[in-house]
Amino acid sequence: MEKRGTHEAGGREHVAADELALLVDAVRDYAIFLLSPTGEIRSWNEGARRIMGYDAAEAVGRNFLIFYDEEQLAARKPQRELEIATAEGRVEDEGWRLRKDGTRFWVSTVITALYSPSGELRGFAKVTRDLTQRREADERLRRSEETFRLLVASVKEYAIFVLDPEGRVATWNAGAQRIKGYAPEEIIGQHFSKFYPEVDVLAGKPAWELEEAQRNGSVEDEGWRIRKDGTQFWANVVITAIHDDKGELRGFTKVTRDVTEKKRAEEVYRALLEQREARLTAEEERRRAEVSYIAAQEANRAKDEFLMTLSHELRTPMTAILGWSRLLPILSPTDDSFPEAVASIARSAQLQARLIDDVLDVSRIVSGKMRLALENFDVTNVIMAAIDSVRPSAQAKSITILTQFDPNLGSIIADPTRIQQIIWNLLANAVKFTPTNGLVEITARRTASRMQVEVRDSGEGIDSQLLPHIFEPFRQAENSTTRSHGGLGLGLSIVRYIAEAHGGIVTATSEGKGHGALFTVMLPIRAVAIEPGEAHTPAGSLFGRRLAEVTILLVDDDRDARHLVHAILQAAGADVIAVESAELALASLSTRRPDLIVSDIAMSEMDGFALAREIRRRPELAGVKIVALSAFPAPKKGADLGDFDAYLTKPIEPAELVDAIVRARSAAA
Repeated sequence: MEKRGTHEAGGREHVAADELALLVDAVRDYAIFLLSPTGEIRSWNEGARRIMGYDAAEAVGRNFLIFYDEEQLAARKPQRELEIATAEGRVEDEGWRLRKDGTRFWVSTVITALYSPSGELRGFAKVTRDLTQRREADERLRRSEETFRLLVASVKEYAIFVLDPEGRVATWNAGAQRIKGYAPEEIIGQHFSKFYPEVDVLAGKPAWELEEAQRNGSVEDEGWRIRKDGTQFWANVVITAIHDDKGELRGFTKVTRDVTEKKRAEEVYRALLEQREARLTAEEERRRAEVSYIAAQEANRAKDEFLMTLSHELRTPMTAILGWSRLLPILSPTDDSFPEAVASIARSAQLQARLIDDVLDVSRIVSGKMRLALENFDVTNVIMAAIDSVRPSAQAKSITILTQFDPNLGSIIADPTRIQQIIWNLLANAVKFTPTNGLVEITARRTASRMQVEVRDSGEGIDSQLLPHIFEPFRQAENSTTRSHGGLGLGLSIVRYIAEAHGGIVTATSEGKGHGALFTVMLPIRAVAIEPGEAHTPAGSLFGRRLAEVTILLVDDDRDARHLVHAILQAAGADVIAVESAELALASLSTRRPDLIVSDIAMSEMDGFALAREIRRRPELAGVKIVALSAFPAPKKGADLGDFDAYLTKPIEPAELVDAIVRARSAAA
């Protein structure tokens, strides 16, 4: 039994030895082999073959002296390695060795003495690793570091030195000595704050720079620094933190450049620039003053000319209004002049209202207060309404108005009042400048993206010098004192603004004097079909007694306006109670409830807003409609009217006033 156990143990040891031999033989990165006590090679693995260049048959049996050069052999280096390994158990070495082909390579080698259990030296295990590439890399790094050290030491344009983690100078190059004035033995070991002005030291700037460099990796600064002799120079400084491979701070590199001359040059250049800028500014201010003076002169001239034109245009219809109104009391209704007097007053008043509207529109445009009330409307109806407005003027001059509309004009989303104002202005302008028996054509067509309206006349045409300025305010071809046509010269500028406010454009072309003119308006399409019930409805008949059996309380402190509105409402069949103040209106309401109240806004003591609020507070007047009729501009469409149910703007056509009251009554129902 014992013999069998011994036999099995021996077998296992034999197997383990075989496996170890296979393992060693397979290693390629290390030369692993055995030596006899006198240095003869007893084994040879694959790594030894690859590194040394010998096959096993070539190496085994030979002495390991074949790996050493003559100098090493002469110095008995192989023998000493075996002696040390024998005495100390092992020896490590790095050095040059020889391959089979005679080439040298750098190795790291370990020789280990092998002893029997009884202490007898049996030989040596030798493990060799080829470190040639690492040595070459280390050598390149060493040469690079040496070159860099020599380079830094020899640089004279830059002060380049190293600080320890506390900020003390550790190295010092030639540039540092030249720039700062210290020899290495005078400054190494000193704190680098020595180079800063006292004010920076007291402010903690040196310590702050080191903290910033450590926090962010580096810090750059420019400022005054101090030389050994106490003089100052302007320096550009970069401090970089140095960390080892474990991230521990090892110190800082500091590169300083003397840029005093550069700074002085920059200051001189900046001063020259400031002088040049001041000179250019003075010249620009002088030029602006000249332009402003010329513009002011032109503005004064334009203002004077406009005031002369405005005075003329307002006084002309006023002459007819005042003259005929003074004759009316002495004329009999059957007199032949009576109808002409009434018609003349109406025409003159309408003309004056249009002049005032133009001036107000320009004021709104300049102040940015003109607003658009967008809605869906039929284009043909709006154009025809504008034509109807100018037809009397055209008929008076025997001017023919021809129309040509595409059948599919349909509707668009825009401000119908302002679009009608565009068409009316262009038509009125065409009629004004077209001689008797002339022709005015208006065409309208629709594409997928825009609506285009053209107004062409056979009139006087436009001079080529005036054409680029035709849409500017107050621009007219005639002198204010030699004019043959009326107007303020505002219509076309208003046309342009309204068109552009809708996202459109207006253009004018003319072949010159005597060849007529063509005006084209193009508006973007925002709707493709007219909705039922949105077409323009003509004003209702004034004398159809449409307000019969309707009691209306009229409140207006202006006598003439009150009498006019009273007459209009009474002519439409209404029972009208007219009072001149809000106080009298409240007194009347305490005794009689009307069906509807028409009130002015601007009144003394209590205005229309206060009156409406008071009416709404009284439960007995609940449901009574209140309509504002004021010379103040109407609120924007869709805006809250407050206590009012409707808001009408003076002056208003009689039929439109009756229509508005009928609509307010219908809403009440």
